[in-house]
Amino acid sequence: MEKKSKAEKIFKNVLVKISLKGYSPTRTLILAVNNVKPLVEIRVVKIKGKSFTVPFPLKKSRQIKSSFKIFLQTIKGKAKIENLLAEELINSSQGQSQSVKATLTLHKLAIKNRLFVNYRWF
Repeated sequence: MEKKSKAEKIFKNVLVKISLKGYSPTRTLILAVNNVKPLVEIRVVKIKGKSFTVPFPLKKSRQIKSSFKIFLQTIKGKAKIENLLAEELINSSQGQSQSVKATLTLHKLAIKNRLFVNYRWF
């Protein structure tokens, strides 16, 4: 079985598990992604031998991709990935999961380092 079909099968099972718990799968997924997607990312920029952590704004597609990466990082290395991902999506849609906390810490770091925002090169 190739990776793409395996991932699709897992995703379908996650949506089924969400619906069995009494939630709307599409609505839960959209709310979870919107609650977790980061608006900025932190990059390290070297200027004159010094390293600065600079916040960069993200495009919509990159925000969504980052939100799914955050989901997968929070459940990484644990067994029964389908059950954990379903729980994580439900909790994220309600705004009370590890993924939401990870995004908030990223935003706090960006706020602390907004002083260096003039080091962006675009």
